[in-house]
Amino acid sequence: MVLRGYVPTSEETLQTLAALRLQSLNSDFSTHAPFPRLEELFPPHVLHARLPAPRRRTPTKCRGARLRAGLLAGGLWGQALAKQRAERDQRLRGRLREEGASTMAAIVEKWKLLQGMGRPEAMAAYVALVREWPGFGSTLFDVDLRAVRRRRGGGGGQPWQRAALTPLSPQSPVGAGPQRLWLGIGAKAVSLYKPGEPEPLDSFCYGRISSFGASDSSTFRLSVEDRDLLFETSQVDEIAQLLNTYLASAGARRPPRPQEPAPSPPAPDPNASPQGLCPTAGPWQHRSPVGSFHS
Repeated sequence: MVLRGYVPTSEETLQTLAALRLQSLNSDFSTHAPFPRLEELFPPHVLHARLPAPRRRTPTKCRGARLRAGLLAGGLWGQALAKQRAERDQRLRGRLREEGASTMAAIVEKWKLLQGMGRPEAMAAYVALVREWPGFGSTLFDVDLRAVRRRRGGGGGQPWQRAALTPLSPQSPVGAGPQRLWLGIGAKAVSLYKPGEPEPLDSFCYGRISSFGASDSSTFRLSVEDRDLLFETSQVDEIAQLLNTYLASAGARRPPRPQEPAPSPPAPDPNASPQGLCPTAGPWQHRSPVGSFHS
């Protein structure tokens, strides 16, 4: 989970987690201890994010210019461009090695500061640090939120709209256009995260989910009160199976309702959160684990 980038936190905390992992594997620092590869300790995507983004070539609008560019690409100019790309890739690989060496050195320094910490204590500190993320324990899926539709009381719905036109909630709109999100499925709620962000955009208790299902092999629909959310994902079956499991568990824990007429609903509180949202915890603030160190 950490190495795949599904624990959004700072690089400093990721280095601390790597040092705690080394302490749990090898105990105190030693030059003779077996050393895992960096990608087994630290998320590789963090290193790649430090590299400069490749320059995008401006597309040529003139047809004649495109034709000349195509002819030149097959000759000496094409060979020169290939050489430039090879040199650029070599520079990027060298930069990546430098970043990796710098990160490994920082991890080792933190590992040295853990001298005397037992392996069980290091493992407990590692888990405690990861558990500080509010989404800990959820299974995360990469999804694209394609559209949102408001459902009517009769079961029908308005036409599907782009996600930007129908935000999920007044407090936390998901933004403009189709978006890559994390769909977090936990024991108590389903949450939507912006990748890399610790706090959820929206969180839906299972009592607010009316239905869900697959529109096709790559499209998943989630109905939350008066909204239908349409996701595109390659893990439709896995999401449906996990939701079935948690919903069945939530239904088994729910106490039976008394057989009496339902009271009139109370007047809405203008300061209350929308019903589709679960109570949210405060902002995630990192605290150093017990028995660890201060850098």
